[in-house]
Amino acid sequence: MQANVIPGVPVKMQQDGWWLDDPVDPVAQRNRARRRDGGKALLLLALIALGDVLVWGVAPGINVAVFAGVVLLAGLGLAWPRLSVRTRCAVAAGGVLSLLPLVELVQPLSVIIALAGSSVCMAVLAGVSRADVLRGAARLWWVAPVQGLSDGARAARRVGDVSLARSDLRSVALAWAVPAGATLLFTCLILAANPILDRWVQEVLSLDWSGPGWGRVWFWLCLSALIWPALVTSKMRERLRARKPEKITVRRPGLVNAGSVARSLVAFNMLFAVQTGMDILFLYGDAALPDGISPATYAHRGAYPLLVTALLAGLFAVLAQPFLAGRPVLRWLMLLWLAQTVALVVASLWRLDLYVDAFGLTRLRVAAYIWMWLVAVGLGLVVWQIWRNKSASWMMLRSGALGAAVLYACAFYSFDARVAAHNLQTQERPDFALLCGLSEDAIPALTATHGSNWRAVCVPYYDAPKLFEPAGWREWGFRNWRTRNSLHAMTIEPAVP
Repeated sequence: MQANVIPGVPVKMQQDGWWLDDPVDPVAQRNRARRRDGGKALLLLALIALGDVLVWGVAPGINVAVFAGVVLLAGLGLAWPRLSVRTRCAVAAGGVLSLLPLVELVQPLSVIIALAGSSVCMAVLAGVSRADVLRGAARLWWVAPVQGLSDGARAARRVGDVSLARSDLRSVALAWAVPAGATLLFTCLILAANPILDRWVQEVLSLDWSGPGWGRVWFWLCLSALIWPALVTSKMRERLRARKPEKITVRRPGLVNAGSVARSLVAFNMLFAVQTGMDILFLYGDAALPDGISPATYAHRGAYPLLVTALLAGLFAVLAQPFLAGRPVLRWLMLLWLAQTVALVVASLWRLDLYVDAFGLTRLRVAAYIWMWLVAVGLGLVVWQIWRNKSASWMMLRSGALGAAVLYACAFYSFDARVAAHNLQTQERPDFALLCGLSEDAIPALTATHGSNWRAVCVPYYDAPKLFEPAGWREWGFRNWRTRNSLHAMTIEPAVP
């Protein structure tokens, strides 16, 4: 092609504009996008096949953690070139931490932790800033399905365009009529002449080609919905970090205002002082209770209602904080009330401890212990925030981190093992109806107390913990492995010197 030269224009001006980018060829760009999406589609099919091999038809175990880890690794590998070293390490560490509870035991809590942690990792892979990571992880749950549906519709349109624009039935027939027909003819002749090949073909044709059932097809669709967002995180970046425009509003007097806060704090302090005084008198002291009220009844009646009271107190403290600035009297009333609330939580712990000593431990009571300590520490954070004039975001961030850490630790803690060990060691007449309804984690404690014939105590209750024996490595779980090892160690008799 001959260049167009304008006479009289200097050469330097003819070559001016060298810094501008070359025009983008839309066809080449579209072909690159198709090749990229085609590679991701092949990776999607491979991951679906892997999920089918690992998860379908077997009990959940380490296979769930392995599959989720492979999906996260695939997303990390696709986003690897545009990530910094620090981001790569953060995503890898976050993925490992979020999947460790699944290795311990596949349960609702560990699944929730894995989904939440994976969502945060995918938001980081999408390029969401640190300040918007949690918001992006929450938005992922409705952005990802929309992205999958739009990509599927786009792929269907591309297939339709190719079939309409590039398929010429006449040319295809002319090109393949002779090769296909001749190959089919020679195949029939060779099969007629070779009985071994003929038998092999008959065996292949006699196989069950009915295909997978609808349940398995739905399982594949669910896997694709979980896998595809991890492969296209960059496409969801803008929607994950989108923020609603902030509206400037004028604060109007509402139910919670400076006057209502002052009157509420005075009333709350007086009411809580009555409860605190009665706890000192009857709970910690030796004062005799009224007729008809036993110490166990007094302890049990107040454990859970006082915990709810403490939660509502913390909520009110957060709502009332904007009205404490510049009002030292309200500030001191709030601190006094929060101190009394912490005292109520401590009293609730004492009540619960007395009730457990009398009636034993249950799953709910173990959870109540953990929840009460968490509420007490959270109220302590509120007191420290008000005392040191910290912002509300400071307190919310630390309270949220504390709650997440406690939930994460609970995924590795066996409530059933603790309940069985405590009740069998401290109760003269344990509630075997409760113990026999626990999971396999209670078997070591039952074996240590009643020997290998522990199932006899569960016969009247028509229930007993059942030890799960994994059929393969896919069903392996760390907690189940520890339980089986403990039972194996109990059955081995020590060697006689």
